[in-house]
Amino acid sequence: MTRILDARGASRLALSPDGTTLYYVSDLTGTIQLWSVPVGGGAPVRLSYESDRIGAYRVSPNGAHVAYGADEGGDERWVVWVMRADGSEARPLTNRRDRIHHVVDWTPDGGAVLAFANLRDERYFDLHEIPLDGNTPRLLFRHDGTGFRATALADGRVVVTTNRSRGDENHLTLLEPDGSARRLTPDSPAAMHLEAHAYDGGVLVLSDRGRDKAAIARVGPDGSFAHVIAPDRVVDDLDVAGSRYAYALNVDGRSEVHLVSEGKDSVVGGLPPGDLATDLIGNSLALAADGTVALAWARYDAPSAVYVARPGRPARLVVPPQMAGLSPEGLPEEELVAWRSFDGRTIPGFLLRPRGARSGPRPTVVQVHGGPEGQARPLWNPLTVALVAAGFNVLQPNVRGSAGYGRAYMSLDDVRLRMDSVKDLDAGAAWLAEAGIAPASRIGVIGGSYGGFMTLAAITFCPERNWAAAVDIVGIASWKTFFAKTAAWRRPLRAAEYGDPEKDAEFLESISPLNFVDRIRAPLMVIHGANDPRVPVEEAEQIVATLRSRGRAVDYLRYPDEGHGLAKAKNRADAWPKVVAFFEKYLAAD
Repeated sequence: MTRILDARGASRLALSPDGTTLYYVSDLTGTIQLWSVPVGGGAPVRLSYESDRIGAYRVSPNGAHVAYGADEGGDERWVVWVMRADGSEARPLTNRRDRIHHVVDWTPDGGAVLAFANLRDERYFDLHEIPLDGNTPRLLFRHDGTGFRATALADGRVVVTTNRSRGDENHLTLLEPDGSARRLTPDSPAAMHLEAHAYDGGVLVLSDRGRDKAAIARVGPDGSFAHVIAPDRVVDDLDVAGSRYAYALNVDGRSEVHLVSEGKDSVVGGLPPGDLATDLIGNSLALAADGTVALAWARYDAPSAVYVARPGRPARLVVPPQMAGLSPEGLPEEELVAWRSFDGRTIPGFLLRPRGARSGPRPTVVQVHGGPEGQARPLWNPLTVALVAAGFNVLQPNVRGSAGYGRAYMSLDDVRLRMDSVKDLDAGAAWLAEAGIAPASRIGVIGGSYGGFMTLAAITFCPERNWAAAVDIVGIASWKTFFAKTAAWRRPLRAAEYGDPEKDAEFLESISPLNFVDRIRAPLMVIHGANDPRVPVEEAEQIVATLRSRGRAVDYLRYPDEGHGLAKAKNRADAWPKVVAFFEKYLAAD
């Protein structure tokens, strides 16, 4: 367990404009910090020291500076910092610790940082230009909603991406230097327009306008729209540099990375099986103007590593995973599997077994991803690896509502269809027993964030499954209290997915696990960070208190210096062995 927890990887990439320096984040020191390393070879250098952890960051157009966000205790109230590219002269550019700042880009001259911030109202994010010289920030774009990306064009104009009713339906707006603005996208159809990058006088975006699966499209400054790459798989990563662009296809959860250069589309070679590391804050794909591609590459059996492919050459390992002396035996061995749900729909997932283990049934933990628009994909998760190393199988389902399969599949759990995804989870547990993969009495369930709700829903609304044990990590127990206490800016986006807290109040009450705790038979462990702005810690407190008031034993781990999940290595070192021991206690015997 100690070695598994000490293994470290790298993710959240950027390349210097000349392609000679690679930037990445790693929690090698116990918290997420920013590092750099020469692409041609050399020793990595830690750049950030002043911050509890690093969020999004951007390298300036001339490569001289790096702007980044930093928060405290997992509260996600990001402050904008700037430092020289070698890590020196770090200083904060903003001082509102009660607000959130998202670093999104630089002005073309490198004299100012572009950042979204909810300064005037906690619910709304406006775009600001923050000068490095300490002058007063300038409001560029006022928006009564959320938006987390803006792309500065070489001519001084800016393309702003804002969310509509949900995060995967977006508008693009062109800001002129004189302050005027013009929308580039229509109201209908409502569609994805994400990852905007300057290209050919306009922008390249990921868009599913007019199709089920997201592809690559060019949006012109006049609002013209045309797909330039439209494969039969979802495109879920994109980076652009000059006339070149790189993208990744989602192939059943694994990634196939392409480079388009001088009109030729080629697959980046030299990579082991895996996928681009999932990172909700930064990018796992980076491209330099000379065609150099950097990739944060994830696998189940090793922390994410960074590969770099020079033009015309296969990828080579530049930042290897820190394996902490782990041997391959007992690490996860993956298999892509599928089962039929209650309505005949096929549900995909990954089944992980201990490498070299004997065949036959073994206790199995069903691990549910968050989102809900997430996707189970190859990724080193120390808790998952520890469960497998302890002798458990782990099933990671991609129930309806998961990303990676197109908008139609992702919409199958919206609002009043919510519980259909819980039935998919239940069907997965039934399949494990029927296929002889796990004894029916030795199946547990675990999930974080939305996966925490799914865990609570499984043991509440599917108690006849006789779940052997369950672990809820930062999960939702009551939709009523969740909507009342989640960060104000999140409520409209969550309402589009989960249901309106007023119009759909009765339905939301009918699917809140807190209201049906008497149905829970499974032993339960609950884990939460005290500073969680997304799913407030009260969700954990009330499910624990309610069960304990009925004389039920609940294991509860509360971390005062964490937010939405466990970001600090010391807290994972405390929690994850307890989770493994909890499942060993209840799944080890009939």
